[in-house]
Amino acid sequence: MSSKSFEARAHELAAAFSAKNYEKCATLLTPLKLLLAQLNILVPLPSSDVNLLVLARDILEIGALTSIFLQDDALFSRYLAQLSPFYALKDQLSPPSANERKLIALRLLLLLSKNDIAEFHTELETLEDEADTDPYIRYPVVLERWLMEGSYDKVWKATTQRSEVPAEEFALFADTLVDTIRSEIATCSEKAYPSLPLANAKHLLFFTEDSELKEFIEQRGWTIQNGRIYFPQDEPDTIENGVAMESIIENTLGYARELETIV
Repeated sequence: MSSKSFEARAHELAAAFSAKNYEKCATLLTPLKLLLAQLNILVPLPSSDVNLLVLARDILEIGALTSIFLQDDALFSRYLAQLSPFYALKDQLSPPSANERKLIALRLLLLLSKNDIAEFHTELETLEDEADTDPYIRYPVVLERWLMEGSYDKVWKATTQRSEVPAEEFALFADTLVDTIRSEIATCSEKAYPSLPLANAKHLLFFTEDSELKEFIEQRGWTIQNGRIYFPQDEPDTIENGVAMESIIENTLGYARELETIV
């Protein structure tokens, strides 16, 4: 296949992505990746044609972004792995990628939503000072800091309010990250209290519907008696741990009540 025919297919993919036709993008991407392999540019080399490398990078970036909109986390991670050698040659590719920082930040956000904190920090170490200077990278970094502090209300607001996210793709991780927050709060609640009133738990876990709360209670194996949730009791933690967890829960309950004036 000629390079012009290849470029025409790449432009067709770009047009489909601009039109937000992600199913068509997915259909176009498979044969395009085969062409990249046939042209020997799926894995870039310094000796490769620079124009073709830029086109290949753009195709793979569209693939990564498409996988986000199609909610395929595993495919997104594979595209990021394929893009890594292209980004390693970024000083030789012109024009530079407009999506590199966004995609890396989305990778960090995905790790955060999966609660993979170790891998999050491993990848963050390669970004040097960009956590403070790049708005995309700063977003997941700040969220991780708030999670570690137990400032769940700030994370909830930053992931569920459109004005807080740096790009629309980031909002697609909101549900997963909120689920992570709820799991963390639920675990702390189980350790800090023998029981909680249903009304407090609803605020604490950022639920708006009673049916959603009851489904969550069933999933966690909690029981309800006389308007209270009772948690399964394990061996008691140390007093110090209990005090710390109670502090987090009490603070979060206060934040949740304040959020009612926002949402």
